[in-house]
Amino acid sequence: MNTELKITGLKELMEALKQLPPELVREAQGIVQARAEAAMRDIAGAYPSRSGDLRNGLRLSTGGAGVRATARVVNTSQHAYVYERGTRGKKRQWANGKNTGAMPAGKVLIPIAVLHRRVMVAALVDLVTRAGLTVTTTA
Repeated sequence: MNTELKITGLKELMEALKQLPPELVREAQGIVQARAEAAMRDIAGAYPSRSGDLRNGLRLSTGGAGVRATARVVNTSQHAYVYERGTRGKKRQWANGKNTGAMPAGKVLIPIAVLHRRVMVAALVDLVTRAGLTVTTTA
């Protein structure tokens, strides 16, 4: 019997993954976990090591039950938002009168997370393909 699965977007892929047998769900959970851990390592490696605050602020939360697998990498450092986005051209003036100038955006977490998400999606598509489903993507 030939089974076909047509995926036109990430939402459709996630819905299709909910229909997988338990052994494939476990494998999908492993893929999600591994990609999140790899992303966290790459992000930590890309951060400057001046104080270690940005690296120490990285957190990985995982979850999922039944047919769900979730992983989220966040940075809880108080400096993370300003480091990632910069000060958008605004000069930083301190209480002591010192002016440190505008800070450019670091752009570390999001670009690395996007790359790892693409790799994760490709691995999940490969998983369902090996399970005997035909996957057609338009992206």
